Amino acid sequence: MRRVVESILPAGRVPFPHGAEGRGRREADNSVIAFAAFVLSYAYTAKGDLEHGLAFGEMAVAKAPTTGDKVWSQSFLSWAWCRAGQPERGVEFLVEAVAMQRAARFIWSEVCALCLGEAYWRLGDREKARQTLEEVEVNAGRCGMRFIVGSARRLLGELAARENPTRAAALFEASIATLGQIKAENELALACAGYGRLHARQGNIARARPLLIQALAIFERLGTLGEPDEIRRELTALPGV
Repeated sequence: MRRVVESILPAGRVPFPHGAEGRGRREADNSVIAFAAFVLSYAYTAKGDLEHGLAFGEMAVAKAPTTGDKVWSQSFLSWAWCRAGQPERGVEFLVEAVAMQRAARFIWSEVCALCLGEAYWRLGDREKARQTLEEVEVNAGRCGMRFIVGSARRLLGELAARENPTRAAALFEASIATLGQIKAENELALACAGYGRLHARQGNIARARPLLIQALAIFERLGTLGEPDEIRRELTALPGV
């Protein structure tokens, strides 16, 4: 899929793994180029390759010719900012984007709202994060958007982990069930890791270890960056054999 998307993009702007020529460049279709770039921005950011996530997000914003293209492009760039340690930049734009899309009754607004909820969480605004993610869970559930529902529950689990471990456990279990059903493996691994850490904090090593091992195996198989190293450190720190 990555090769297909990259084939749309103009050559020479971002270092492509396969040196693809740009169909979008040949056809001079900036809307197509922006779409391809923000899809790749999302994919690389989820992988943990923030250098490429940011670069493709910036390309998408630069190429976006319409208001709709600009909103989507800036939204995914904002999400990349959040994961790159600049959540305040992400929040500033995503608040506006979510309000605009919801006012237009655009169903995919919940994708941007999920990014906003994560941005609030990373910024440390727990109440706004909780409120935003609970709205996302309800709205996305009503529309059958299971990936968004599972992801929202994972983030809500992270929020509840220290203050309400019982609720956090229920949220992680629901997230794992949903994401497992649709085989959303990278997000599933994040949920398993979060649930494993919850058990580790409670001293339940027998349940923490297999969840962390499962998360590590998925991340390694998918080639996710960053997360495997953190989980290896956590596994090494667990007491017992």
